[in-house]
Amino acid sequence: MKRTTIYILALISLYSCKKSFLDKYPKDRLIEETAFITYDNFKTYGWSLYDIFESPTHVQYVGTNDALGCMYNGDFLSGILQNKAQLRNPWAWQLVTPEQNAGGWDFSFIRSVNIMLDHIDQSTMNDIDKKHWRSVGLFFRSYHYLELLARFGDVPWLEHVVKESDENIIQGSRTGRDEVAANILRDLQYAETNIKVQGEGASSNTINQKVVRALLSRFALFEGTWRKYHSLQNANMYLTECARVSKLLIDATPAIGSSYQQLWSSEVLKDYPGVFLFKEYTNSIMMQPFSRAERGGGQKVEMHARTLERYLCIDGKTISKSPLYNGDATINDEFRNRDPRLLYRVIPPYKVNGPLNNTTWSHTGNTLDREYIDVMNALDKTANRSFPVKSWQPFVILNSPNIQGAKVNQAPVSCNTGYYFYMYYNTETNVTGGANFSTTDVPLFHIEETMLNYAEAKYELGEFDQSAANLTINKLRARVNVGQMIVTDINAAFDPLRDPLVEPVLWEIRRERMVELMGEGFSFHDVRRWKKADYFINVQPLGARLASSWQGGLPASLKFVTTGKDAGRCYVWDDPVAGGKGWLDKYYLYPIPTAQIALNPNIIQNPGW
Repeated sequence: MKRTTIYILALISLYSCKKSFLDKYPKDRLIEETAFITYDNFKTYGWSLYDIFESPTHVQYVGTNDALGCMYNGDFLSGILQNKAQLRNPWAWQLVTPEQNAGGWDFSFIRSVNIMLDHIDQSTMNDIDKKHWRSVGLFFRSYHYLELLARFGDVPWLEHVVKESDENIIQGSRTGRDEVAANILRDLQYAETNIKVQGEGASSNTINQKVVRALLSRFALFEGTWRKYHSLQNANMYLTECARVSKLLIDATPAIGSSYQQLWSSEVLKDYPGVFLFKEYTNSIMMQPFSRAERGGGQKVEMHARTLERYLCIDGKTISKSPLYNGDATINDEFRNRDPRLLYRVIPPYKVNGPLNNTTWSHTGNTLDREYIDVMNALDKTANRSFPVKSWQPFVILNSPNIQGAKVNQAPVSCNTGYYFYMYYNTETNVTGGANFSTTDVPLFHIEETMLNYAEAKYELGEFDQSAANLTINKLRARVNVGQMIVTDINAAFDPLRDPLVEPVLWEIRRERMVELMGEGFSFHDVRRWKKADYFINVQPLGARLASSWQGGLPASLKFVTTGKDAGRCYVWDDPVAGGKGWLDKYYLYPIPTAQIALNPNIIQNPGW
């Protein structure tokens, strides 16, 4: 959303007062009694609610302002990515405590939405407009309640603005999960039926029926699978709802974007196929820091070897079974013939000649040094992702891997594992200098997520077949030229590295979700709803097999595995090869901050905390 609107109501203090026959409303400022009269009043206030999309990774970071530091946080916490600035995953290392606020126990946004909802009936709008703005409010309230439910389970349900006299609510207990989930479902179904189909207009990039359905798909899958794997009732009711609404969106979106990467490196997403809502950035008005961070020292995320192993080869087979897999003796080998979505998330290896702090460069003459330069330039012919990669200054990064702390090192675009993550990398916008950032648009809801929701829901309902695979996973693979999923070919031997407690076809559906949505931050909620966090989170954060010639001398902080199948892989000295102390069952629900319990002793702590 390009917010050129002045948020009047965000700058005023809304308050209530007891009215008498002597009361007069102030004429120099807006208050609740005068701020919600017309359609335009609600439209102005409604724009302020879009601030909930603080980070590009959707529901994962409600309640935080640290968008740059957390933009991949859900994938770091799940164990599929590594944070080079915080080597120890707090959940894996059992560092989370109720005394620390684990994040998210915040109802201020719910109050902001309820202020609007509580004034709709008294407005001068007609019934259609009232229903529309009630639907918008219910969307935003549901969006935040989904995050609260995902983190804490039982949470206070606030249907209206809480007043000082509402002692029974202020000092009340938590509302049970069944009721909270049912209320979210109720509200989103109302919004689906009553919101204006095109929102504020066909080109307005506002909450509309498709956006509501996308959130309903996300919520219903989360709640349905949570209930199934955590032994709660009514799982199929939510899974059936996910399948219903996802199919409606899929049928209404016959085409998806032809490029996997352009969804994340396009300057303009306005007409991009399958994007339902996005954050719109414009030079000197509203800019984002993510592209620049990945071209400089601000990027803190890298992949590790276990996640890299989960990417298929281009024939659609696993690294254990594909004849195209070249092994992992060198970093060049392990990237060869792999799903191109890996190459769009991790900078593949290369090396060039060129003076530091200069845009000029030349090939070294070594075939292996230029192998992936040629591959990437053939894969993505757009100018904004040409290889070799460039820093924000912009000078050419002479080699990848570019190891942090190496004797010969260009500080930007460096990491510990050798697997540098660059989802938002984009050179189209001028991002030089400390004050200038990027104008690359960021999707918030898009059809690719919904397609994967549908595939997973159909499997959980016992209805996933080749037609469902063709409608979803195979459409996603086709645009990156990866071999099609043939459901009947997937058996216990398809992936010897899979979790043996997960059915083979379901494992492949989950693999596709990980690959397609890598970097969007869903995976911590995913592994918790599957009740599989113990499997994923205690991974060994291992890097590539590196030769000293890559960097002209590797840093002393980098150690290497000496025995076993991982011999030669690197890891950082203060993050041992072990992944952590272990996942605890109580972690499936966040702890409620002790300060909140002190304020209200009727709030009972989650089990085990």
